[in-house]
Amino acid sequence: MNVTDARVRRATDREGIHCCEVEVHTDDAETPELLAYFGASFDNDYDMIAVVKNDAKSEIDWYDNNMHTAFTDVSEELFDTPTMKTDWGRRETFKEQVLSYPGIRAEIGRLMDWS
Repeated sequence: MNVTDARVRRATDREGIHCCEVEVHTDDAETPELLAYFGASFDNDYDMIAVVKNDAKSEIDWYDNNMHTAFTDVSEELFDTPTMKTDWGRRETFKEQVLSYPGIRAEIGRLMDWS
């Protein structure tokens, strides 16, 4: 799965963690659009907290409401191996593709700046 487009949507809180929501488009037919959540990490970069998929159809569910069940966390589905261990190489590759997309890292930094 390769990232074809990405844009930061907003700063938000996810499960009590201050983070940024990034809309990600991929070349994968099963997961063409995802939302990736990035929070601060101890190494002065960003941790990918979660990746979610929106199963709602925009023709029916036109209101962008991420509180309902159409948004499902697919982090494990995307990055776990058959033995239920995280494929860190694949996960880190996806994370870096998103963060390296033009303007993403800078926009996250701007939104996450508490000073």
